Amino acid sequence: MFLVLVAFVLLPGRAVGGEAFIQIFDLVEQNKTGPNDPLLVLTESSPAAGLFVVPKRYEYDLYPLDHMGTMTETINASSYIITLQKKGDSKVSYKHPFEEPLVLKTGDNAAIFVDAVGEDNVLLGTTCNTGPIPHPELDQAVIMICPPKTFELDKFAVIGSNTGCLGCKTGNDLHPKVENESVHFTIEDTNFPWIVNISYNGRSLCSSNHRYGDGGVYTLKVLPKETDGGNEQEYDCKLFSTVKPADFWKPIWVWFVVMVVLLVLVLCLTVVNKRYPTLRECVLQKLGMWDPEDEKADGKPSTRLQSLDTFRGLAITVMIFVNFEAGKYYFLTHAAWNGLSLADFVFPWFMFMVGVSIVLSVQSQLKRNTPKKVMLKKVTVRFIKLFLIGVFLNTSVPGGVELTAVRIPGVLQRIGFTYFVCSILEVLFVPRLSGAENYGGEKVEDNEYNECGKFLNDDPDIPEKKISNNWQYGENSEVNPVISEPVGQGWLTYLLRYTWPQLIVMVLLTAIWCVVTFVLPVPGCPVGYLGPGGIGDGGEHVNCTGGAAGYIDRLIWGKHMYQHPTCKPMYHTVVAHDPEGLLGSLTAVLTVYSGVIAGHIVVMLKGNKATVLTWLLGFTVVSLAAGLTMAKGSLTGGWVPINKNLWTVSFVAVTSASAYFLLALIYVLVDWKNIWCGAPFKSAGKNPLFLYVGSYILYNYFPFNWSTDDSHGMLLLQSSVGTAAWLLVGYYLDKKKKYYKI
Repeated sequence: MFLVLVAFVLLPGRAVGGEAFIQIFDLVEQNKTGPNDPLLVLTESSPAAGLFVVPKRYEYDLYPLDHMGTMTETINASSYIITLQKKGDSKVSYKHPFEEPLVLKTGDNAAIFVDAVGEDNVLLGTTCNTGPIPHPELDQAVIMICPPKTFELDKFAVIGSNTGCLGCKTGNDLHPKVENESVHFTIEDTNFPWIVNISYNGRSLCSSNHRYGDGGVYTLKVLPKETDGGNEQEYDCKLFSTVKPADFWKPIWVWFVVMVVLLVLVLCLTVVNKRYPTLRECVLQKLGMWDPEDEKADGKPSTRLQSLDTFRGLAITVMIFVNFEAGKYYFLTHAAWNGLSLADFVFPWFMFMVGVSIVLSVQSQLKRNTPKKVMLKKVTVRFIKLFLIGVFLNTSVPGGVELTAVRIPGVLQRIGFTYFVCSILEVLFVPRLSGAENYGGEKVEDNEYNECGKFLNDDPDIPEKKISNNWQYGENSEVNPVISEPVGQGWLTYLLRYTWPQLIVMVLLTAIWCVVTFVLPVPGCPVGYLGPGGIGDGGEHVNCTGGAAGYIDRLIWGKHMYQHPTCKPMYHTVVAHDPEGLLGSLTAVLTVYSGVIAGHIVVMLKGNKATVLTWLLGFTVVSLAAGLTMAKGSLTGGWVPINKNLWTVSFVAVTSASAYFLLALIYVLVDWKNIWCGAPFKSAGKNPLFLYVGSYILYNYFPFNWSTDDSHGMLLLQSSVGTAAWLLVGYYLDKKKKYYKI
């Protein structure tokens, strides 16, 4: 018989009399008959209450345990004699295998190994005092090595590689440390399997490829193997779970089910509201929320495209959810370097909708004969305001901001810059797009788009002033009469007559990005390097994080840039990198311009919903094909990898494709088929800037944040509650007709 018994003891407060738990592992296949199988007996050797107190005795029946089975029982902490006895026999049938009793101290975690049978059925084994039980942080695990007593603990070495760290240097030191009679090391990221090699005095003992659980504590026993007399002693390693890891997937599945239920509920309420309008009136009257005047206003047919507000609201909602850390699930937060996660889509989606808003805002002003100089002044002032608000938000640092290291780039700064560039191009080159038949066979009223550009809110209430459709802006005068184009002429051909300068600017920006990225020499780095630096790429380019983009930012911004990039925890980078840097802002203009294209489609083809859908899906396919081609069909590699930190052109193409598709889908559900009213995102889409800035400033206040357990489930709940609270704020502002602009 080969039997391994492991006992783990965790003491909560006192050296004696406190509770502890013992885990028993039976790792051997054996014929268990029941009556003659052994009991594990713990007998208290020095009762805490005095000499005349009967010692406590704990018996654990090993018979029910299957192979690899475990048993967990609670005991009192003290000093114990460990024996094995046969069932029904009061006499000790096996000799005590340990020379001294096991002494359990406050907070200590002890392991008992009974691993061999000697002569005369004497069980042989060892104990291992692993010290206080570790408490790993979120997404970490601790392994405690229990070696033979003859080993010198300071001669252990542990190296490991995270399989999620693509192209990383292998054999990274995991910094083992001695704790009592054991050696501890930490797995820093339990989201991916780790390849771990344990060696002693330069000789490899064992290696494994294992995915450890979040918050798990493991005991690893080093056991000698049976060998021939002349051969060198070999060893085997067995891993036991000491503290059970947290359930990683359960919270996210519960959250997903709740979201699906809420979505179905919203759809059902939409259908009920349409089919039974009097039921809604009855319910609101009973709740004291019925206002006939508001209902009359809401009942008026709206020419406003609800899908635009809905998509913008969806983008800002997910952005707030991600900023609230999204439960710290790795697939809901930003990718470490190359690749995509949900968080990597939301910023491009938002910028895409900024582009759509630009078209609608400019068209609204053109219909009111707003002078071009006034429009350009508004664009410039808004850019400056966005930039300054962004810098202000960057000063929100725990403990106070260091003025000599205030971050200059940021989210609002990038939005402001890209808005400025695309707005200037739209004002200068594009005329009024609403012709007599609007290229779709439907007459378009002058104020049809006057409220669609809600990101920057160009005058939400337009005066009821009709402007003739026979005026448009020319190149050299404020307003010029125009000759209506023939209805049969293609809308795209007509549009390209005016937008070709915009396309040239986009090509130039792409060319500048490519030349600087792939040609500019960076000291100490390969030309065209796009990697994360640190231990990435085999650790050969430690100081090259971001290549040319990172080099330019560090040269210009110095300390005034982001110091903790998303790649730092995994790739152990040592230099700063700003995801909203200068070079990436050039390609970010392409993201906004993708939205401008979508805006042109919506404006010029609104009279033909099927055609709008066709063109949006067409751009989805073209953009996706372009992005995947540049990335060679890979999410993590290719000629131009998909990378948000660098805002690569492949990243622009793939995320723009997703934006075209989502806009098409929401357009069908909300504006065409009227299946969905856009709730709960539509209201948020009318005040996105207010919600974003508010969520940033009030991040540490209840109900958006509170002290909680550092677990995925509680953090996911906190993120969801905080996001829902801001959705309610958006709904309240919309009901009160309050729309904040800059």
